[in-house]
Amino acid sequence: MLAGASGHDTTKVNELNDLSFKNLYSNIYLAKQQAFKALELAKIIHFRKGEAGAYNRVGVVYDVSGNYDSALYYYWKAYELNKEIKNLKGEGSALSNIGLTYWNKGDYNNALSNFYAAINPLEAIGHYHFLGNCYNNIGLVFFELKNYPKAKGNFNAALRNYDLAKRDYEKANVLCNIGMVLSGEGKPDSSILINLKAINIYQQEDDYYNLGKAYSNTANDYTTINDFPNAIDFYKKAIVCHKKAENITGLGESLMYLAELYQNINKQVLSEQYVNEAFLISKNIESPKVLSNIFYHYALIKKQNGDYKTAAEYLKRVNIMRDSLFDNETSELIAATEAKFGVERKENENKQLLQQNKIQELQINNAQTEIKSRKQLTYGITAFALLLTLSGYLYFKRRQAIQKLIAKNLVNEAEHHQRVSISNDLHDNVGAQLSYIVSNLDVMENIVPGNTRLKSVADMSKQAILTLRETVWALNNETVTTEAFADKFKLYALKMLDFNTTLHCNFHEDIKRSFVLRPMQALNLFRICQEAFSNVIKHSEASSIDIYFYDSDSSIFDFKIKDNGQGFDYEEGRAKGHFGLLNMQSRAKEAGAGYSIESKKGEGTIVTISLKS
Repeated sequence: MLAGASGHDTTKVNELNDLSFKNLYSNIYLAKQQAFKALELAKIIHFRKGEAGAYNRVGVVYDVSGNYDSALYYYWKAYELNKEIKNLKGEGSALSNIGLTYWNKGDYNNALSNFYAAINPLEAIGHYHFLGNCYNNIGLVFFELKNYPKAKGNFNAALRNYDLAKRDYEKANVLCNIGMVLSGEGKPDSSILINLKAINIYQQEDDYYNLGKAYSNTANDYTTINDFPNAIDFYKKAIVCHKKAENITGLGESLMYLAELYQNINKQVLSEQYVNEAFLISKNIESPKVLSNIFYHYALIKKQNGDYKTAAEYLKRVNIMRDSLFDNETSELIAATEAKFGVERKENENKQLLQQNKIQELQINNAQTEIKSRKQLTYGITAFALLLTLSGYLYFKRRQAIQKLIAKNLVNEAEHHQRVSISNDLHDNVGAQLSYIVSNLDVMENIVPGNTRLKSVADMSKQAILTLRETVWALNNETVTTEAFADKFKLYALKMLDFNTTLHCNFHEDIKRSFVLRPMQALNLFRICQEAFSNVIKHSEASSIDIYFYDSDSSIFDFKIKDNGQGFDYEEGRAKGHFGLLNMQSRAKEAGAGYSIESKKGEGTIVTISLKS
């Protein structure tokens, strides 16, 4: 028992620390009160471990509030005290939090240094939960530097550690981060699906801090695919969550994203409103990246209003901030930090390898001394002749293979440029015309409400835009993985169900192996799936539909769509020459896929597509 302390007192400190963390993302004011109360009580009773924990909790409160300098002060206090009492878990946690705070300040070198330093004490005690946090944070740094392969590697390391620690909730944060990487790689649809899974977890936990970030990231993806209504809705949800969590930095960032979106769709008044709202809170924001963006747009507003002096002042501040964010010196420091970490972690392994190499060298030398010189010479001449003959043959074959590869690459490059050109024309011309028709039909619906024919044409035009987007998606991608294909079709189906509220849809996915589809192969398969889904909506009178994506030992990718509708006589349909059925069969043949339909009147329909390995 500690001198001057009772078991009740130490328990009270621990309870206050736990409550502070629990309330961190839902009621930050209460979390701050509880953390300081724990710190005060721990000092009175000389409860050193509880005091270190309280320092850490106070630091987290300031960190979440965007007050990074104060957060660093309390994190360093927590680190020093944990080191003094030899609490490796607390030491690693404090270093990880310090690194994350430096990351928020845009100081990537210090961020990486502290994340790497945190790994050693945490590995010593096998604390997989906090190790997951460290690798997740390292991934965030590399994501910020647009080094997506390293970001992915560290995010996957985080998932492995969270699995070992059985921490499913923390995996939601990593899912969001992987979503950001997918966005950076030009895969916004897959990113949206991952973020929606994370959002569901955060909603259950009332985690407004991370919920705000997830909403904002999802809104960015919707903006990328020009789905502006959803983007605006998700940015507004993000703003509400940031305010509840008192995340001032996140609030400023989301306000600016929304302002830029309104500016891009020519709603200048709304854009200025959100820029001004962000500027009002800018004095409480320390992130150079977010601040520079706010000041830049604020300067533009001042310039438009004729206040050139204020505009010039803030543009000058923007240039200073952006120049300081990342320069060559920082890049070199990061490389040095990474190299140092690699050397430290591999030191023992290198010693063992050196010893093994020495043993192998001795064995080789002993073996060589036992070989007779004449035998060695005879074998050497024979081997050389054979090697010369084989080298000539291999050189000839390799030259042929290289020439074929060059020719194939030239053809692929020409095809890729042609696809991109076609997709750009579709997007810029046909897409723009369809958007114009839809916007005018929406206006006419307001003028002539209740006109069913007008509504039907408007819905058909919106569906045409969705179909056009899928064509552009397939043409723009050099290759499409089976997982990306499944994600894309899920989004398409969910959007189509906006036009049919009576049909319930269930998705089942069991893809064990990733396979790459060619662009036209992916497009043909997608069109078959679209046609099957459209037939259910238009003709089946079904109330439920199940969609399956999977693979097996004999197939690379399978798609099955099953409904509980009225069904039909398939042979009768083929005999009457229904073009939809014939087109599906033709596209399946072109894609190299198997295709079947099982249907009877009154018993529903099952459509199956199978791509064999």
